[in-house]
Amino acid sequence: MKLGNKIVKILSVDEDTFKIKLKFADGIIGQVDLGFIFSKPKYLPSEIIKGGLFTKCFVESGALAWPNGFELCPDSIRMKLNIKKNAAA
Repeated sequence: MKLGNKIVKILSVDEDTFKIKLKFADGIIGQVDLGFIFSKPKYLPSEIIKGGLFTKCFVESGALAWPNGFELCPDSIRMKLNIKKNAAA
């Protein structure tokens, strides 16, 4: 896997299932399930859930981020990505 991936856009966020659809700089579009982090959250992810901030995510320097300072590495997200072939943005 090539490292140095960057997220360029958040296409959709589902706070009920903790799934986020993303577009990467190389054009790949896919959905990542973040339930493994947010279904039983601790520390910063817990603050996101308690504060109702899951849908407030944004892209910062190519990473997925939240207002409380929590960020996820785009390379790690890319490894868990469910890629949709020929998906339109």
